[in-house]
Amino acid sequence: MTCVLLFDSVHQVMRAEKLLKKRNLQIDLIPVPREISSDCGVAIELPSEIKEEALHLIGRGGLSNVICYRRIEGGSFEKDG
Repeated sequence: MTCVLLFDSVHQVMRAEKLLKKRNLQIDLIPVPREISSDCGVAIELPSEIKEEALHLIGRGGLSNVICYRRIEGGSFEKDG
């Protein structure tokens, strides 16, 4: 299962990407899925198993207001947390 992290801006996505890749976490930048509304058109997708570590690193990096969705059966999304 995967999670999609949404941010307030592309700038925050890029900062988060840098923080996560520095720790060699497996992430991908993706367009925000149509089913999810966001002010920013780019999101980070990552395996559910590393979600907590990723959110911890992002928080320590000073980024807030991160919204997490998880992909559920059928490819749709559900807000996580």
